[in-house]
Amino acid sequence: MPRLAVIPSDLIEDYKSKGMSVRLKDYYTPLHFFEDVYLLSPLEKEEKFEFGMKIIPTDPRQLGDRIKELDIDIVRAYGGYWACDMACNYKAKGVPTVISVHDTNPELLHSSIKKADIVFCVSETVRKHVLTKFRKPDRAWVLPNRVDFNVMRPASEDKFEDLNNMYPFRHKILHVGRKTRQKNLDTLIRALKVLAEDYCLVAVGKGNVNKYAELAREQGVIERCYFIESIENDGLARYYSWADCICVPSRWEGFGIVFIEALACGGVVVTSDIAPMNEYIMHMKNGLLVKDFEDPLALAEVIRTACNDHKIRDVLKNNARKSVERFEKNKIDKMEVDYYKKILAMNQNNEFKISFLKRVFYGG
Repeated sequence: MPRLAVIPSDLIEDYKSKGMSVRLKDYYTPLHFFEDVYLLSPLEKEEKFEFGMKIIPTDPRQLGDRIKELDIDIVRAYGGYWACDMACNYKAKGVPTVISVHDTNPELLHSSIKKADIVFCVSETVRKHVLTKFRKPDRAWVLPNRVDFNVMRPASEDKFEDLNNMYPFRHKILHVGRKTRQKNLDTLIRALKVLAEDYCLVAVGKGNVNKYAELAREQGVIERCYFIESIENDGLARYYSWADCICVPSRWEGFGIVFIEALACGGVVVTSDIAPMNEYIMHMKNGLLVKDFEDPLALAEVIRTACNDHKIRDVLKNNARKSVERFEKNKIDKMEVDYYKKILAMNQNNEFKISFLKRVFYGG
């Protein structure tokens, strides 16, 4: 069985703090395809065995030698920035380097990616972004994020009594995402001012909440805003089911896992009419899309529909879970394993060998 080396973009402790401990157990080795997984990162300070993998602090300059010492078959780096630099600039000859890209932010796509052998892109939108620097379209493959349907599933209304007591408003709007400009929480807070007094906003996500709380005070809606740093995944599934609508009017996204999770839980989703969301959310069929997502009035109008039009709600909720079945964890796990098998076969056929002239003139 093959061996994998991974270079995550964050500390393993950061993933644990996000409530990803359960997912980490098979995240790096889908369907137990790899015999051994080694986490090689300069961020880690202690050698240990955790989540089924050996964690080894590794300076970028040590990477090539370590890959050879550990008899690694594939290197996978997460993110098109520093981890990509490490994996691509310190490659080991004969070992394919795979980069995962999850975002369309230009600052998070470094030029080193042109030296990658394969790039996994979470959406077609990200793939188009990657191809601005990685000039090998036949080696940029779409690998979507996945959702565990056993965790993300609808919850019955008799499970919501505590939430209704915590948030005593008729209509509950749920926003899930980091407190950053990307997630457009500011426009949602302004939309809350337009909405009636019986609407509240529950905003879940890490980041500096101060400017959003100040905006809520300026708009006169601070009493209707609840800012929560994090909720465990199984608890978050219950919030998705409970909320009248899940509204994250993102200014941009690489994939938008929040929307897939919410739909898997039978939630009513309101988001921006942009790619990639409008690639898997169909307006009035499994969600509601807002073209003028920077306009509080336009956003408020769609939220009203999501919360009050019961015919539309019934259609959306009935279609929600089925519409995202293709992102179910086992299906994406199998897709990923098939990609790994293809990479190993390509390497056996010497398809990743680069001529000396190409390496000199094109940087690999």
